[in-house]
Amino acid sequence: MNEPVRHTSTDGKLTLLVHVGADGETAVGFEGGNWHTHPDLLAAMLGVPEEVAVKEFISRLQADDIPIVVSTDGGVTVDPWVSDNLEATLSMFGSACLLRYWSGAVVVAYDR
Repeated sequence: MNEPVRHTSTDGKLTLLVHVGADGETAVGFEGGNWHTHPDLLAAMLGVPEEVAVKEFISRLQADDIPIVVSTDGGVTVDPWVSDNLEATLSMFGSACLLRYWSGAVVVAYDR
């Protein structure tokens, strides 16, 4: 696998990794987290062609157009991810989470 391309959030708290495997498969996810996605899923979520989906996702993320869900444990980031159904994610998420943007701006603190 090639070295991932790293994108660090404005506040330095999140790093998005873009991995391209030896087989050409691309995976996008946050460093230290379990969540990841692929160009075909991003294309469907964003309504763009698969060929530009990763670039468009990063552009929208960096422009604070896409909120990031961050699960936390005692204030420590456990797993950041992007939901394609934010309302359902927030209503079903069982432990504390934070909704933030790439810049670090907090949208909603949610504790169910």
